[in-house]
Amino acid sequence: MYLTRHPMRGYIFVTPDRFDTEEYLEYWIDLCIAFNPFAKASKPLAKKK
Repeated sequence: MYLTRHPMRGYIFVTPDRFDTEEYLEYWIDLCIAFNPFAKASKPLAKKK
């Protein structure tokens, strides 16, 4: 997934046609929940002075 010039690691973009049924939606939610324990928090941004 790209929101800036750099890819955002650990993100995917799922188009609406991939979760148009309850089964598809449940699949993607389960996949996200299974991945979550492996996700790492971002480093905090430095405060501007």
